Formats: sequence, structure tokens, C-alpha cells
Amino acid sequence: MSNASGGKLPASVYRRRRITFAVIALVLVGLIIWGIAAIAGLLSPDPEDPAATAPTAQSSAPAQSPDSDQDAGKKCKAGEVKVTASTDAKSYAAGKKPVLILGVENTSKRECELNVGTSMQEFLISSGADRVFSTVDCLQNGEDVQLVFAPGQKENARFTWNRDRSAPGCKAVSVQPRPGTYKFTAAIGEIESEPVSFTLE
Repeated sequence: MSNASGGKLPASVYRRRRITFAVIALVLVGLIIWGIAAIAGLLSPDPEDPAATAPTAQSSAPAQSPDSDQDAGKKCKAGEVKVTASTDAKSYAAGKKPVLILGVENTSKRECELNVGTSMQEFLISSGADRVFSTVDCLQNGEDVQLVFAPGQKENARFTWNRDRSAPGCKAVSVQPRPGTYKFTAAIGEIESEPVSFTLE
């Protein structure tokens, strides 16, 4: 038999309606939460956007020079150093090799530092206007030696001359020095000594 018009609906129908209403309510709540999250995302900066990142601080301090004013003040000045030239004898018999002596003295009243390495040394032999020999002509891999000189301190370097000639660029020279009077001049960089004379027999 069919239900009469205006009668009560079965309980199962009411349950389906309640479930439907609950699902719709959950969907609406989810849409509201999603909308709020989307709006918040539009208003906040994108962490991947370089324009939104904070600027990094950059140092404006000038680069330090490897040779500071303090270090430069420790170096010996030309007027504070005296270079001398001498030989171990005044005259040399045939076949005897002269020993040339380069002397360095701190003539100032302060301690200072000077490069006295082979890169700065020169033993120069001349005869009148003739440039006979120089240690810089064939120098290879000259070394720097920084030496601290106390006031009045003296140091020296020795070089044994083989009684041969040399030329700039270490060019070969076939002519050998003849017996006679020669002059030896010593130098450390641009600081030169007074020349001294010696004789080859």
C-alpha cells in the first residue's frame, strides 16, 4: 500500500538529507579556508623573488696595501746606508784571482731594514771607460735577503773574480783582461761605493 498524502517520510530519507547538508557545510568551510590562504599568499612576499630579499651589507673599507706605511718606515733610506768597495790585495800575480769585497754600513742612529741579497748586489770592474765585468750580466734567480741593521752595523759580501770579461745579457766574450790597473765599484741597488784600484800582473 502507498503512503497517504501528508504522512511522515521514512527515517532513511532524513538520514540522507543530514549527510548531504553536512558534506555541503564541509565543502563551504574548505572553500573559505582556501580563499583566506590564497589572499594571504598574494599579500606576503615570495621568498623565491630576489626583489623581496633583504639587501646584503657591503664593506666600504679600502683594501690594505701589502707594503704599509709602517713597513716602509722601517726600510733604510739612501742617506742612511754607506756602501764600500775593497779587495783582499792591491796587486795580483798571473793566475791569482782577486777577491772583491762589498761592504754595507748603517750610518744612521736608528735600526732599519735593507735588501742585501744577490738580486741587489753588483760587483763592477772597469778600466777607464771600458766596462770589463759585472755580476749582473749573467745573474740568474737572484735572491732577496732582508737584513735588519742596527745603528753602526757593518756587513760584507765577497766575490771571487775569475779574471774574465762579461757583457750585458751574458753574451759570450772571447777577449780576456790584460795585465794593468783596474777599478772595482760595489753597489746595493742604486747605492754605489767609491771605486778602488787594484793591479793585475
